[in-house]
Amino acid sequence: MMRRPGLLNSPVAGLIVALLALTAAAVGLFAIPVLDRDEARFAQATAQMIESGDLVEISFLDQPRNKKPVGIHWLQAIAVQATTGEEAREIWAYRLPSVLGAILTALAAYFAGSRLFSRGVGFAGASLIAVSVLLAAEGGIAKTDSMLGATAAGAFLALVLLRTEPSARLSHMASLLFWVSLGLGALIKGPVTPIAAFLAIGVLFALERRFDWARPLLWWPGPVLAGLIVLPWLIAIQLATGGAFLMEAVGDDMGTKVVTGDEGHDGPPGYHLVLISVLCAPAILTLPAGVRALVINLRRRTRFADAARTVIAFALPTWMVFELLPTKLPHYTLPTYAALGVIAGLGLMRLHRTPALWRWLGGALGLFGFFIAAPGIAGFAVIYGGHALVPAITATGVVCALALLAIIFTGLGKRWTMLVFAVLAGLSWHIGFRGGVIPGAEDLFISRDTAAEVITLREGLSQPETVSTFTEPSFVFDLGGEVALIDPADLSQTEIDPAAPRLYVIDESRWLRVERGELSDEDEARRRAWLVELQQHACAAEATQGVNYSRGDDVINVFIFVTGCEVEPPADTPRDAMTENEAQP
Repeated sequence: MMRRPGLLNSPVAGLIVALLALTAAAVGLFAIPVLDRDEARFAQATAQMIESGDLVEISFLDQPRNKKPVGIHWLQAIAVQATTGEEAREIWAYRLPSVLGAILTALAAYFAGSRLFSRGVGFAGASLIAVSVLLAAEGGIAKTDSMLGATAAGAFLALVLLRTEPSARLSHMASLLFWVSLGLGALIKGPVTPIAAFLAIGVLFALERRFDWARPLLWWPGPVLAGLIVLPWLIAIQLATGGAFLMEAVGDDMGTKVVTGDEGHDGPPGYHLVLISVLCAPAILTLPAGVRALVINLRRRTRFADAARTVIAFALPTWMVFELLPTKLPHYTLPTYAALGVIAGLGLMRLHRTPALWRWLGGALGLFGFFIAAPGIAGFAVIYGGHALVPAITATGVVCALALLAIIFTGLGKRWTMLVFAVLAGLSWHIGFRGGVIPGAEDLFISRDTAAEVITLREGLSQPETVSTFTEPSFVFDLGGEVALIDPADLSQTEIDPAAPRLYVIDESRWLRVERGELSDEDEARRRAWLVELQQHACAAEATQGVNYSRGDDVINVFIFVTGCEVEPPADTPRDAMTENEAQP
């Protein structure tokens, strides 16, 4: 039997896992501008929370966002205050809790795998999942999902500790970890973590008809601590909203997702299974071998049968819930990733004893996943950032070469060699795509360019007001929240005061059309007349162009008109540009 590398028996193994997760999640952390729409909404709401000092209610500009819990905003606020401060508007500071979430998820996989099976299983599985496409990508975005995955991973680790004959002291620690994970999970994204944890407990009870291992969860400090984490804010927000929070969060937000595909994000059962080859790469390479090993342990009732049941009970029911929900987004399965990491690690450690069919099945799935993800680097550069084409093609070649080597060694059953190339392939994908191509895709970041023009045009004006029909949340964040978003229909009915210091930001793609049909002749004529009047009174103007990826528009033009300035603008400012283009909605 091949001996395990010596580092697996030392604390260095856990440190390597943490460094891999940190490296993969932090790629692009500083270089990628704020993203639409969820990241920008979360970051702007957090910035307003810091500025206002109101730690209970959540708002985006003047609109309340009290339909999701507050936990991620508190974590982001702590990160921002500890680093840049809210005035700096550095998006990387808002992303730090997500980076931490990716690290904690990988570490939970490491400790769970080590406890259930062996140090080798824990190290291999955690390493593979740490650099996976989905976990690391979510770890670099300032929203809830990475930390949600971490809380679910914490609950999973707690159940693992309870089911592996812990001492009385460790049982109490596991109970506290379980309830803290549930409390934090509820404070971050409502019932997802509690559902995953109690589904696992319910499945284990149904399979075994015993509950003795879970009795430490009834130790009173645990539930009390979970209540202390959640209830103070929940009571405060209920009072602040007149009891409307739970109605909106449960009835409107969560209820819509359960009943129908929310905001068009629907998909059939099997949606997540189809995506797993890409999103779970490179761990997908050994997942089939791991699934086979779990089934064998259960059927033969080996000494690892209890471990197999534990992993299956946490991963499978939660995965099935997300497959059956009408609303589907790729990141929904993230709470299962710590358990998937353990399965992948088990598959790697059993790889040399796995029949060739299962090894090459993993290789085939990896080929499918990597050869969608890797060419996407060059393809993205061609579409959105041609100046980065040569580095993107190089990165694509590197990822493909490393992935091919990992696939070959998977098929040959060379465990540790395969692990090295798989991890390098995963890291290379993140470095090439998130670290290189996305930051260089200038056409995607029209909000950043438009905000920069607005800030420049504000100079010299006395307390100017900014009104905008360009409504992307990233634009709001980049302007520090100093903008009023307005519908074109409402803006075209306002009176233009040539002496008032004001900036009008006009999204051409929305100006002459509405979301549910074309404008009437009367509305179109009114908007054209209002725009002509604005251009006649504008003392300065600028224009930006780019792709609004959150709306799916290929190219949009955004025009900025200024009134109330004292200096006559240069002759080449594009004051008439929109008049020439307005017939192109």
